[in-house]
Amino acid sequence: MPQETNLNRTPYFDDFDKNKDFHKVLFKPGYSVQARELTTLQSILQNQIESFGTHFFKEGARVIPGAVTYTLEYASVQVESEFLGLPISLYQDQLLNKRISGSSSGVTAIIKNTSLNEDTGNIILFVSYEKTGNNFSNSTFIDGENLITLSDITFGNSNVIATNEEFARTINTNSLA
Repeated sequence: MPQETNLNRTPYFDDFDKNKDFHKVLFKPGYSVQARELTTLQSILQNQIESFGTHFFKEGARVIPGAVTYTLEYASVQVESEFLGLPISLYQDQLLNKRISGSSSGVTAIIKNTSLNEDTGNIILFVSYEKTGNNFSNSTFIDGENLITLSDITFGNSNVIATNEEFARTINTNSLA
């Protein structure tokens, strides 16, 4: 949006004119920087950004793919805060968008988000289920089940939980929400 205020008056003295095609401000060496030079520099940058924006985006045009989406099916599973003596918080941020599977149930899911259950200290994994388990008997993870990563999880300097390795365990009771 173009600026409407005339800044070419006291105290700004902004004498920038886009029709003059100035794209550089020179500063005198050995002298302190003047406010007028800085104001002109700001105006040049603002004009360049505005020119790009009006060239690239038409006013009121829709940005594609700018549609709003949401997932209606969004489940959660609570896992213990440590697995094999290692705090899950060390690699919690690396779990986003990882495909996982239940070692007993065979259910697969993608981790969409994680959170900390402040009451218990356990980690909550928000998942989108993909496939049912063995013999179609389970459609969700089960209590006390170890979870397997279907891709490497890298954390710290060079620590890796390899593909098809267990990385977490669901809590023993009421792990699903």
